[in-house]
Amino acid sequence: MIRGKIVYLRGLEKEDLGLLHTYLNDEEVMAWARSRPDHMVSMEGLEREYEAELRGDDPRRRTFVVVENTSGRPIGWASIRWHGPHTTTADIGIALGDKQHRGKGVGTEVNYLLTRLAFEQYNMHKVELWTLAENKAAIRSAEKNGYRIEGTLRETVYFNGRFHDAVLMGITKDDYERLKSKIRNE
Repeated sequence: MIRGKIVYLRGLEKEDLGLLHTYLNDEEVMAWARSRPDHMVSMEGLEREYEAELRGDDPRRRTFVVVENTSGRPIGWASIRWHGPHTTTADIGIALGDKQHRGKGVGTEVNYLLTRLAFEQYNMHKVELWTLAENKAAIRSAEKNGYRIEGTLRETVYFNGRFHDAVLMGITKDDYERLKSKIRNE
């Protein structure tokens, strides 16, 4: 387990797929997490997607269940991905399926826990994330952890009858090392 003050991250188990299925079929969650409210998935598709990871055979991704410390209840999921054995850049993703926990610092803490994991355990040189430009909460959360906007992908996502911009954010290991004592104390 990877412990924070508000939540902890634990590995994804087969029993978690039902909850993940619920989240992945929630229109609002998918609008933020996958930038498409219709990005729904069947249980069979979900089982197939996570089959290798559940066996411990996926060298490109680790998925975690976000669990509230006080209640022990799962409230979302997070992932860290890299694209090969010699890759030095990781990509992180966070989704809080339990909407009552949004706006309470959970996403910021999960971002920090994943970033720390990437640099201190996986020895990555850089960590990136991307989100919709209108997802101000995710952008603020990342900025609190030292991420900077590195670019805007103009009109890159289409849903609800219009195109949406996305932003790419990143932090290098040098930036993380310089900022980590400040980030940990906030």
